[in-house]
Amino acid sequence: MNVTNKEYQLLEEKIQTLSEQWTNLLEQETVTILEQRSTLKAFPAFSQLQLQIDIEQYRSFILELFSLLKEYQSDLDEALERLEMEITDEVLVQWIKEAIAVNDVYFESFAEKHRVAEWIPFFVAEHPLRPFLQKAAAEMTEELHKAEAQGCCPACGEAPRVAIINKKGKKEITCPRCHYAWEVKKISCAHCGSEEAGKIEILRVEKDDSSEIHVCHDCQGYTKVIDVRKFIQVEAISMLDLKTIHLDIIAQENGFGLVEVKEVH
Repeated sequence: MNVTNKEYQLLEEKIQTLSEQWTNLLEQETVTILEQRSTLKAFPAFSQLQLQIDIEQYRSFILELFSLLKEYQSDLDEALERLEMEITDEVLVQWIKEAIAVNDVYFESFAEKHRVAEWIPFFVAEHPLRPFLQKAAAEMTEELHKAEAQGCCPACGEAPRVAIINKKGKKEITCPRCHYAWEVKKISCAHCGSEEAGKIEILRVEKDDSSEIHVCHDCQGYTKVIDVRKFIQVEAISMLDLKTIHLDIIAQENGFGLVEVKEVH
């Protein structure tokens, strides 16, 4: 079962390909500062750090995304051309800050001010930022392992909504945004940490032995769990997240949702 629009899924696949190209361009770059990492005391980490993001490179990624969106969604041409005129260095610096923080209020206000659809500014600011976040997470794996990752990704703060069962049979929360991953107990809540018997329930989907939903009756949170050992070819976590959106719908129809992220010290 897959409830995502096929055209939208194709577009996301194209964006994923583009993102992988951007990631390759950053292979030799360093995004984090060692001195800042060594004194890190709070998580999510990225909101505490000054990431070294090249503005011109970020701008070029955004413009490439604009071109792709125009190709697949021509009705966005006018809005994207309007935004293209607004992405000064000052705006891009602000976009980086607000996209890392997922500041919906800022981006909704930006959309209203520039007369574009509410979703567009955050979408075009955040997707080209992901390769930088993924590079940063890869650079600071050692520091992130020390964090007590409960309720959010310790790197970028994303809610722990997706986990995989890895080749070792371990449950591994994997962030679709920055790709940081960490192992957790199989029967536990990734949001509140509950392991109490009877509090964690597993919802299964008929005729699908590779996916299930772990829901928590303490905090009403949920995590989609995908057994990638059953796949011949494993897709990027962002695509697995997209293609299992029906699991989100099932969880939400049963009264579960994503829990508000809190800072961890």
